[in-house]
Amino acid sequence: MQHYIVLDSSEFNLSPPSGKLVYKTVSGKPKSVELVRAKEVDTNIPYELLNPIQTLFYITYEQGNALVSAPTSAGKSLTAFLFLKDKKGKKIFTAPTRSLVYEKAKELRTLFKKRVDIRTGEIFELYKETKSEIIVSTYESLALAFRNKASWVAEAQGIVIDEIHQLMGSRGWILEEIITYLLEREYEILGLSATLPGAIELAKWIKAKLFIESLWRPVPLERKVIPLTKFQEFTKLDKNAPQDEKLANKLLGALYTLKKPDEQVILFVHKKSVGWSVLELANREKIGVMNKTTPFEKEERKEIELAFHNADVPKEERDEIEKAFREGKLPVLVATSTLAYGVNLPADTVLISVRAFYDRERRKWKTFPDMLDILQMEGRAGRLGIKEKGFSYILPYGMREENLEKEMKKKLQESFKPYLKEIFLSGEKLKVLSLFILIGFLYEGENFRKFLERTYSLKELAYSPQIDQIYQWLKERGYIEGKHLSEKAVFCVRSGMPPLNYEEFLKRKYLGLEEVIYIRPLLFTKKFDGLYDFVKKGETFTEDDVYVKEKLITCGKSCYEDNTHQFLFYIEGLTFKYKNIQNPPGEFSYLGTDVLHLLRTMIEIRKIGDLELSTKDMLRIAHSIKYGITLDYSALGGLKGIGHIRANLLKRTLYREGIKPPKIGTPTEEFIENLLDYFESEKALQDTFTEILLQDRFREESHKEQAEREAKYVLKVLLRNKKGFLVDDRILITFGLFLLGDKAMKMKKRELLEEILSHEEVEF
Repeated sequence: MQHYIVLDSSEFNLSPPSGKLVYKTVSGKPKSVELVRAKEVDTNIPYELLNPIQTLFYITYEQGNALVSAPTSAGKSLTAFLFLKDKKGKKIFTAPTRSLVYEKAKELRTLFKKRVDIRTGEIFELYKETKSEIIVSTYESLALAFRNKASWVAEAQGIVIDEIHQLMGSRGWILEEIITYLLEREYEILGLSATLPGAIELAKWIKAKLFIESLWRPVPLERKVIPLTKFQEFTKLDKNAPQDEKLANKLLGALYTLKKPDEQVILFVHKKSVGWSVLELANREKIGVMNKTTPFEKEERKEIELAFHNADVPKEERDEIEKAFREGKLPVLVATSTLAYGVNLPADTVLISVRAFYDRERRKWKTFPDMLDILQMEGRAGRLGIKEKGFSYILPYGMREENLEKEMKKKLQESFKPYLKEIFLSGEKLKVLSLFILIGFLYEGENFRKFLERTYSLKELAYSPQIDQIYQWLKERGYIEGKHLSEKAVFCVRSGMPPLNYEEFLKRKYLGLEEVIYIRPLLFTKKFDGLYDFVKKGETFTEDDVYVKEKLITCGKSCYEDNTHQFLFYIEGLTFKYKNIQNPPGEFSYLGTDVLHLLRTMIEIRKIGDLELSTKDMLRIAHSIKYGITLDYSALGGLKGIGHIRANLLKRTLYREGIKPPKIGTPTEEFIENLLDYFESEKALQDTFTEILLQDRFREESHKEQAEREAKYVLKVLLRNKKGFLVDDRILITFGLFLLGDKAMKMKKRELLEEILSHEEVEF
């Protein structure tokens, strides 16, 4: 293996184009060479020069596997292009998140000047042929493509794994499966990584012929460690204020002390509750907040100064926040570590809040975020071509600066420890390893341990008692029958569903729980842990929480472990009563995509014989979950543009007036005319909307104008829907594709609806 280090004395300037590469081997002397001119490599490259990392890769890479470990924004997309451009067959680039997939697809489209296909798990992708030679996918989509023997992976020669350090994160086991599969079948791999401990061990495992590490970063970084206690409080707080609020107060003090007037700053917080406290305090102090959906009631202001970006922010709002920060219209972004690993949003300065304490039992420091997360966060500091330097301020709380610096150095000297290696110490062991064993069985049959032996993490544990126990658990529950996988095991492997979730689904179904409660484990990629943060301060939360929990009495603690209580709170439409929620938070804002997968899941489980739902039942469940409305009123989701809150306003209107809820597939004109006939005029219906909004949502006469505006808008939505049927278009066409194949795409809506509903008694 050739092992090179790009030294920090390397130089790179965009204007005028200039610089040099200074590099060395581990034991050799530094060498200095000129940067390669881009036109000598490929006329599609839109830059004058390759940067030092790209130059070293270009002059040293010949063939085989490679690993490049470099800071964020070090031009790794162009390095991927250099690796892929001469490969034959399909070229695959895989990244951890959908947002990164779309970002990288755009970059590769520019470099290759060719169409780029995307695979992110969207159902409609299954019905589109991969016509391009370049495919960008999420990790999960690539893993499922291997398990299902998709043609686009069989034709691949070169595969780039972006953010390969994600092996150490909670989804690292999926990445380890992918790499194990690729190594066995001798695909050529390029791993792109941020700085990580034990990178040399990773390079050896992937059989890298070339390993490049970089001490150079495109924008020089100036780091300062300043204890948070050294900053003034932003405002005077009550001495009994919550701890999160006190911490937020200090962070705001640090932010406005360190931030320069013309800078864009990211303030990283170690947990989301502190982030929301920063926003709430800022709002209280008359600072303009961009977020619309917050865990508190906020004041609207013209001047926007900051926003919070984390997994619980509704998708629509997150997109707006990212766009505003990217365009320089948002000065301050408060964020959790999810931003550090997600979409690329560079800043002039990053502030990183670090909560630390000394674990006396283990005699070691614990920090939140982890030291590797801190390094990843620092990667956001510096905007190439805009500012000459990036600034990082690490603000420890509970730890001296010298101790933090020691811990950061110590972390980088540790050995490489992927998530799958650590799984034996966590509660996720049965969930992850049961599926991993089935995957091994898919590839190697009853010799599944051969697959485990080829992984990095399980090679020494393939024949351990713990693996034997999980294997026995799978046999006892009917996943392995003799030398073969059972039907439900094949379903789990090909869909990615952990057997633990499948067993929980069966248990709840046999207990006779409501459909949405026993269906919840089938949405296995969702945590649903973000809703209660937005509602727990509400006036009616206690009674609403009791109402939900009464429905879960026979379910037991598992319904709280997977947050079925929060999921049910949403389905019951109780969020309508909380005026601070304008859009469904976090994962609830993505359910439109998830229900399409759920439809397919329900059809497949029905084939196995473990689900007795009719076609209409499945349609009702899909509408109920997507729009957060109870099953009996789920058809209201079929009104275009209605959304979660407004669908529940309609539901409350029908319920209060004793009007029978419509069925899915009802002509919208029939439903709306009957509604207007009942109220005798549009004004009477609008007034009823206003009354219910004031009574159940706003609860104050001072909000009457806002309620009237909302009521008027909902009436407009209704009147715009006079043509069509009460059924969601995407749900309908997706169900049609599952039942009828490609011909569903050519059918008119009425024809497709009638055809689907006629499948009532057909077995799938």
